[in-house]
Amino acid sequence: MQRFRGCFVYCEVYVDVFFVVNLISGFFVLCLTNQLLTGAANSVRALLGAAVGAVGSCFILAFSKELLSLKNGIFYAVTAVAMVSFGCSVKGLKNLILKMLVFLGCNFLLGGFLFVFSQRARRGIFTFGAITTCCYWTLYIGIRLCKYLKRKRELCCEVGIALSGKEINVKGLYDTGNCLYDRATGKSVCVMEKDSFFQLLTEKQQRFLENFCAMNMAEEKLAEEEAAFFRGLNPRFLPYTSVGCQKGLLPVVTVDKLIVREQEEERKILHAAVGISYTKLSEKGRFQAIISPGIWEK
Repeated sequence: MQRFRGCFVYCEVYVDVFFVVNLISGFFVLCLTNQLLTGAANSVRALLGAAVGAVGSCFILAFSKELLSLKNGIFYAVTAVAMVSFGCSVKGLKNLILKMLVFLGCNFLLGGFLFVFSQRARRGIFTFGAITTCCYWTLYIGIRLCKYLKRKRELCCEVGIALSGKEINVKGLYDTGNCLYDRATGKSVCVMEKDSFFQLLTEKQQRFLENFCAMNMAEEKLAEEEAAFFRGLNPRFLPYTSVGCQKGLLPVVTVDKLIVREQEEERKILHAAVGISYTKLSEKGRFQAIISPGIWEK
């Protein structure tokens, strides 16, 4: 037990309670920091970092005559760096600075919540623990919700398809579950709705490709230019399985260029493999193409 006296104030601080209070709050702050930094470390590391911080705070309480002093400020700063180093798996100076800034921000947020409920939190250690836990889960759920909404927005993109001098733009969606792989070219396959893709073709080209997809290749004379076009298009079938279809054949063609635009970034893939879907890919036409993340793998 540590006693502090002043002109008008006398208080007693129990070191064990002080340690637990700092341990709980430090653990939650480090967990929030790791959550914001997308799994910088696990909860065991966060508990270790919180224990380091709690020990440092108790050391200052036990051996310092003045709580507000320059030496204590420096020691608190060193303790905070140690907490982040142990609790957030630091790699390099820049990484340490980033995590320190996030750590201080989470401290500010959790401290603000506790300040609102400060009168109730003073009633006892169990009340403090319950209020701190509720504040932590409120912030945790808020962080997860923001990250979910951001990720959902980033999954959408604008897709451009270029073929024989023509280009169309449609709405696309990244789909990590799309594992289609074209053995003929060794490339991942994106999928586009037939109605969208057929905008790149003439009526005769559409009819020829529909006959190919229906495996109804009647004898039809093609001009030399159209024959060269279909050789470049290289229509073929790709076996696939999906929900509701155990064994299917997906028509696949090769386009001149596939362009994916995300916010201010634009990336291009030459001679991309595109599957043609005869069914709608989304309800209410939210997107007309499914992009495989594997197309960026070399």
